[in-house]
Amino acid sequence: MTCKVFLALFIVFIPFLFFPSSIFAGDVVLENTLTLYGDVEGFNGPYRQSLTLLGQEFESFFEISKGNHTLFEAGFFADGQEQQNIQFNVNPVLSFKYYTDTTKLILGTLENENRHGYLEPLEDPLLEFTRPIEYGFQWKERADGFQSDWFLDWQDINIVNQPEIFDYGGVTRADVDEHFDLEIQFHAHHEGGRIFFVHVINNYVPAVGFRLHGSLPVLGESSLAVFGVLSCDFEGQYITGPDWGNGFYARAGVTPWGLFELYGIMWNAQNFFSQEGDPNYSSQGLDPNYYQANRMYEELGFKKEITGDKDFLFDAEIKSEWADAAWALSGKMVATVPFNLNIPIQEKKKDGVENAN
Repeated sequence: MTCKVFLALFIVFIPFLFFPSSIFAGDVVLENTLTLYGDVEGFNGPYRQSLTLLGQEFESFFEISKGNHTLFEAGFFADGQEQQNIQFNVNPVLSFKYYTDTTKLILGTLENENRHGYLEPLEDPLLEFTRPIEYGFQWKERADGFQSDWFLDWQDINIVNQPEIFDYGGVTRADVDEHFDLEIQFHAHHEGGRIFFVHVINNYVPAVGFRLHGSLPVLGESSLAVFGVLSCDFEGQYITGPDWGNGFYARAGVTPWGLFELYGIMWNAQNFFSQEGDPNYSSQGLDPNYYQANRMYEELGFKKEITGDKDFLFDAEIKSEWADAAWALSGKMVATVPFNLNIPIQEKKKDGVENAN
């Protein structure tokens, strides 16, 4: 692990040692984020196994601004999920970003906070810890009353004994008024490859719905989200069940006296399957031979966020879950501490006078 960390640091810092400072002239910020987390999934049933994650993540990268619309990021991301004899996975952070007041185009390391805004049936919340970093292409739009995030995440390339794996899709939300939003979501997962792999998996999951939000007396900030969800598994991992499935998703939340969020989720589905969604929402069990066409899932939870003026974020959640006739208690805690450093870069002018950018 130590060798990997030093190698990542060497790759990041070596350009600043040997390349002319004029290459990096501009605004340079060293951005760092430390995250500590614990997640306990209580279910140990036909759809998912009980799981406990305790880990830490550290991301550090240089953000180099070139001009008014482009910037580069270079650094590393390290994460480990063991408290005894921690073994870190170290991955590069490398991206090019073009941006305007409303548009952002990203090539390289993606911005995947909150799983791009996906509902739980489309992407499992555990992916925030088990797949914290993604690479590919991303297009984000944000304007008055409109926001959108669409991406392609390439996970594996097609080589001998390994299929290519990528997922793609996005979320678009439009404000009808200050309390009512319309939203569409789409997620697709692909496995296969023409060169070394014959078997192909394609899973498509679209969702359409609306969100209501506003402040109520005593109940505080309140919200209601209602979505209809489809799943299509023409070339799937399993042969059980039909190609098409559907589900109804509803989430309501209130924040009494601003203390914490009390929320509930209700899910009713028929023949639904999402390759990367929370397995508790699926008709397909862990055992390929276990399949239940009609599914019910309910969740009741408490969520508390504590923030300091961009100094830290602490998020705690506990939830009671019912999947068909089974019950479980789950929860998580996440602490995030960002700390950044502005770096002045000296650029030599032709007359020999140094200019500090």
